Amino acid sequence: MDAFDILAVCAHPDDAELVMGGTIAREAARGRRVVLVDLTRGESGSRGTPETRAVEAQEAARILGAAHRESLGLPDARLQVTPEHKDPMVEAIRRLRPRVVMLQHWEQRHPDHAAASRIVYDACFLAGLRSYRPDLGPAFRPRKLAYAVTMTEANDLAPTFVVDVTPFWETKLRAVSAFVSQFTPAPGETGALPLDRFKEAVELSGRRHGQRIGVRYGEGFVTREPLTVDDLLALGGSSI
Repeated sequence: MDAFDILAVCAHPDDAELVMGGTIAREAARGRRVVLVDLTRGESGSRGTPETRAVEAQEAARILGAAHRESLGLPDARLQVTPEHKDPMVEAIRRLRPRVVMLQHWEQRHPDHAAASRIVYDACFLAGLRSYRPDLGPAFRPRKLAYAVTMTEANDLAPTFVVDVTPFWETKLRAVSAFVSQFTPAPGETGALPLDRFKEAVELSGRRHGQRIGVRYGEGFVTREPLTVDDLLALGGSSI
């Protein structure tokens, strides 16, 4: 398999669409090879089946323009920062060889989301060690990690950068809407979140980040390290 430009990896099917879907669509439209990896199949979710969500996930990936999507099949609602859960991610990173990894922020209410952030970070580091599990493939380490803060408990955190996703907002919403099972009440269930109300929450988050850079919709990210600037006149956004 040829190397990918960008890896978007999250705990569950539909996570990536919510927190970085516009950015995925924008980069894919640029001709970048984007791959999505779901750590779990979402089998512990209240709605839908793993089989249904797998079909929905592939349709969402198609809408966003991703070149490939796969699931590592780790246990939903039981993600742990252990070698047993990190090593499948190490293998995926060495096989997919992404230059940039987009992942979930570490401040999360859902335990799987918090665990996913640490699992992916640790795996990116370990994947670059030549003597670590050489049976998982040749050593490789991504150059940059970007943590998504949209639609998370870190939503109000000042992002390191914001991606203008205004031209791809409707694409993002169509990808979210592909997960029909998540907006369909299970037998005997009441109070399922209507799609229209859920979209309002997604829009509020997108508008909040877009406002930071003077556009309609944005998706925010943080990095643990400062970003390099080669040309001050190329800095985007306005200070006043």
